[in-house]
Amino acid sequence: MRRVFAFTVGIGFGILACLGATNFHVVRAQDGFHLVKKQNVRLGQAYVDTRQFTAADWATYPELIASLRADNEQGLVNESSPGLLQTGANRLSAVPQQLAR
Repeated sequence: MRRVFAFTVGIGFGILACLGATNFHVVRAQDGFHLVKKQNVRLGQAYVDTRQFTAADWATYPELIASLRADNEQGLVNESSPGLLQTGANRLSAVPQQLAR
Protein backbone atom coordinates (compact mmCIF):
# COMPACT_ATOMS: atom_id res chain seq x y z
CA MET A 1 0.00 0.00 0.00
CA ARG A 2 2.93 2.35 0.68
CA ARG A 3 4.18 1.90 -2.86
CA VAL A 4 0.81 2.84 -4.33
CA PHE A 5 0.72 5.97 -2.16
CA ALA A 6 4.29 6.93 -3.13
CA PHE A 7 3.50 6.34 -6.81
CA THR A 8 0.36 8.51 -6.58
CA VAL A 9 2.27 11.31 -4.84
CA GLY A 10 4.99 11.09 -7.51
CA ILE A 11 2.43 11.32 -10.32
CA GLY A 12 0.80 14.32 -8.61
CA PHE A 13 4.13 16.07 -8.19
CA GLY A 14 5.01 15.42 -11.84
CA ILE A 15 1.70 16.88 -13.02
CA LEU A 16 2.20 20.00 -10.89
CA ALA A 17 5.78 20.38 -12.14
CA CYS A 18 4.62 20.17 -15.78
CA LEU A 19 1.87 22.71 -15.17
CA GLY A 20 4.36 25.06 -13.51
CA ALA A 21 6.88 24.65 -16.34
CA THR A 22 4.28 25.44 -19.00
CA ASN A 23 2.86 28.50 -17.21
CA PHE A 24 5.91 30.19 -15.63
CA HIS A 25 9.47 31.25 -16.44
CA VAL A 26 11.99 30.72 -13.66
CA VAL A 27 14.46 33.53 -14.29
CA ARG A 28 17.81 33.58 -12.51
CA ALA A 29 19.10 37.13 -12.30
CA GLN A 30 21.90 38.85 -10.39
CA ASP A 31 19.64 39.36 -7.37
CA GLY A 32 18.23 35.81 -7.24
CA PHE A 33 15.40 33.80 -8.72
CA HIS A 34 12.19 35.31 -10.11
CA LEU A 35 8.97 33.55 -11.09
CA VAL A 36 7.40 35.26 -14.12
CA LYS A 37 4.09 34.24 -15.69
CA LYS A 38 4.40 33.26 -19.35
CA GLN A 39 2.34 35.04 -21.99
CA ASN A 40 1.92 31.89 -24.11
CA VAL A 41 1.49 28.47 -22.54
CA ARG A 42 4.32 26.24 -23.73
CA LEU A 43 7.01 24.07 -22.23
CA GLY A 44 10.03 25.90 -23.67
CA GLN A 45 12.03 28.47 -21.69
CA ALA A 46 10.95 27.17 -18.31
CA TYR A 47 14.34 28.15 -16.82
CA VAL A 48 16.47 31.02 -18.10
CA ASP A 49 19.75 32.19 -16.51
CA THR A 50 20.10 35.88 -17.42
CA ARG A 51 23.17 36.74 -15.33
CA GLN A 52 25.56 36.86 -18.31
CA PHE A 53 23.08 37.99 -21.00
CA THR A 54 24.10 40.51 -23.64
CA ALA A 55 21.84 42.46 -26.00
CA ALA A 56 22.19 39.69 -28.59
CA ASP A 57 21.09 37.10 -26.04
CA TRP A 58 18.03 39.13 -25.07
CA ALA A 59 17.08 39.44 -28.75
CA THR A 60 16.65 35.66 -28.96
CA TYR A 61 14.05 35.66 -26.14
CA PRO A 62 11.22 38.01 -27.25
CA GLU A 63 8.61 35.98 -25.34
CA LEU A 64 10.60 36.30 -22.13
CA ILE A 65 10.93 40.06 -22.66
CA ALA A 66 7.16 40.36 -23.17
CA SER A 67 6.52 38.29 -20.03
CA LEU A 68 8.92 40.42 -17.98
CA ARG A 69 7.26 43.56 -19.28
CA ALA A 70 3.76 42.27 -18.47
CA ASP A 71 4.87 41.25 -14.96
CA ASN A 72 6.49 44.69 -14.41
CA GLU A 73 9.96 43.15 -14.06
CA GLN A 74 11.73 45.29 -16.69
CA GLY A 75 14.63 45.79 -14.28
CA LEU A 76 15.81 42.26 -15.01
CA VAL A 77 16.73 43.24 -18.56
CA ASN A 78 20.31 44.50 -18.78
CA GLU A 79 20.69 48.25 -18.66
CA SER A 80 23.13 47.99 -21.56
CA SER A 81 20.25 47.24 -23.92
CA PRO A 82 18.21 50.45 -24.28
CA GLY A 83 15.06 50.01 -26.33
CA LEU A 84 15.30 46.24 -26.16
CA LEU A 85 11.99 45.82 -24.32
CA GLN A 86 10.10 47.71 -27.00
CA THR A 87 11.88 45.85 -29.82
CA GLY A 88 11.10 42.48 -28.25
CA ALA A 89 7.47 43.39 -27.68
CA ASN A 90 7.14 44.61 -31.27
CA ARG A 91 8.69 41.42 -32.60
CA LEU A 92 6.35 39.30 -30.49
CA SER A 93 3.27 41.22 -31.58
CA ALA A 94 4.40 41.20 -35.25
CA VAL A 95 4.46 45.00 -35.53
CA PRO A 96 6.68 46.04 -38.46
CA GLN A 97 9.73 48.04 -37.40
CA GLN A 98 8.88 51.09 -39.49
CA LEU A 99 5.43 51.32 -37.83
CA ALA A 100 6.79 50.80 -34.33
CA ARG A 101 8.92 53.96 -34.37
